[in-house]
Amino acid sequence: MNKNSESYKIAIIGSKDQILGFKALGITAKAVNNANEAREALFDLNSEMVEVKAGEGRKKYAIIFILEDLALKISQDDYKKLTKEALPAIIPIPGIKGTSGHGLSRIKKMVEQAVGSDIFG
Repeated sequence: MNKNSESYKIAIIGSKDQILGFKALGITAKAVNNANEAREALFDLNSEMVEVKAGEGRKKYAIIFILEDLALKISQDDYKKLTKEALPAIIPIPGIKGTSGHGLSRIKKMVEQAVGSDIFG
């Protein structure tokens, strides 16, 4: 496969014990120990590019999953910087402790922005 036909990638950020299994699925797994490391990993993954033509590039990742407990600790300012472009989509997912509702709330907001209304009711 040449660089021009390389597909988008998926990544996940979380504690090592919670994300290790995702590697077997071909997902880039970034193990972090705290929210500050998670923030840095988000910015690093968000900035990775793939060259599609000479001098032209695109984002490497289409989706970055992050465990909810870490996502809740990312400041609103940082979150706005990370989500100002369409890609990658940053999706909070529940960890082993269960859901806080943050992930569903973020998806609801993303869908509302895309379609112009709250379809989840």
